[in-house]
Order: sequence, then C-alpha cells, then structure tokens
Amino acid sequence: MINIIDPHKNISREVKEADIQRVEQTSLEMVEFCKNPQGNFREILALAHQQVEKKDPLRFFVTEFDEIIINPVITRHTEVAIDSKEGCVSFPNEPMIIVPRWNKCEVKYQKIEDSKLVPCEEKLNGQRAKMFQHEIDHLDAKYIYELK
Repeated sequence: MINIIDPHKNISREVKEADIQRVEQTSLEMVEFCKNPQGNFREILALAHQQVEKKDPLRFFVTEFDEIIINPVITRHTEVAIDSKEGCVSFPNEPMIIVPRWNKCEVKYQKIEDSKLVPCEEKLNGQRAKMFQHEIDHLDAKYIYELK
C-alpha cells in the first residue's frame, strides 16, 4: 500500500530500462492512491514517485487516468506565468495557495510500450500544463509552499 511520505530533498533520478519493472509495479499502487480522497482533496490529478519513495525516488509520475509519465522535461513555455490556485497531497490538510505557472508549455517524456521506454512529445495548456509543472517540481524536490 502506498503512503505519502514527509517531504524531502532527494531529487528523483532518471528512469532507465532496468527500472521498468519497478515503475510498472509501483505505478499500479500510485494510480489506485489517486482514486481515493485524501484530506482536503476529493480528487488527486497526479502523484510523483518522489512523494512515496524516499530512498531511491525515480523520475516519473502517474495521473488519475492511468498514465505513467517518465523522465519529463519542459522544453518550451510561455514567457509570462499566471497565477494558479493549487494544493498538494503531500500537505493534505493545508489550504490551496497561489503559485506561478505557465499556461502553455511543451514537454518531452517517455512512456512504456512493450517493456521499452518510448519517447513522447506533447504541447500542453491549461490544467494539464499546470499539473505537469507541479509534478516536475516534485521530481526536483520542490514543493508549492516554497514557490509562493
């Protein structure tokens, strides 16, 4: 069973082919976690491995839609950030706060197909763009309460 751990400053390491089985196994529990309310959150859009693994956090997150987003990187974004009202399941009882986010960004990441890492690119906007930024912050050991 997955539990959220206390926030820590261990930056997630890149996922390699040798990590695929671990990612697949852990992601099943992480997706299930996203489907259960926690504290102030009735829905959890995504969960980073950084939030559940302290010893060896891997650079991936899952979404409530069963996606596994591996080694994500923002490659381009709008010049001006806008205010985004966000909360974080790492702090389930804290109020939502305003943090700066780009409304549009482009990302590169990998997904698993036939037990191999496959490259993906995506142009994001709105809620999905903000969600990617939030989760990438986790993978870099940053939390929204530090960004305000």
